[in-house]
Amino acid sequence: MRCLTFALSALVCAGLLSVAALEPAPPAALPAIVLVCIGGPTFASLELLSSIAVLRAGRDRHRRALRELRSHLAELPETHHPLGL
Repeated sequence: MRCLTFALSALVCAGLLSVAALEPAPPAALPAIVLVCIGGPTFASLELLSSIAVLRAGRDRHRRALRELRSHLAELPETHHPLGL
């Protein structure tokens, strides 16, 4: 959910900065717009790093479980099909 929120905020800030650049914005508002549009996603990216780390840790846990399952299955003896197929 944090990754989605970050992407949405980055899109909104990019849109706001584009509109401020294309339309004549009040000169007093430009520093605030730039600060919010650059600083907002930058600050949100600090939380994004921890979210990505959590997602990667979950993926590694699944890989480890799959590797253990495959090694356990490799230890099982081979048997013939009862109907000879």
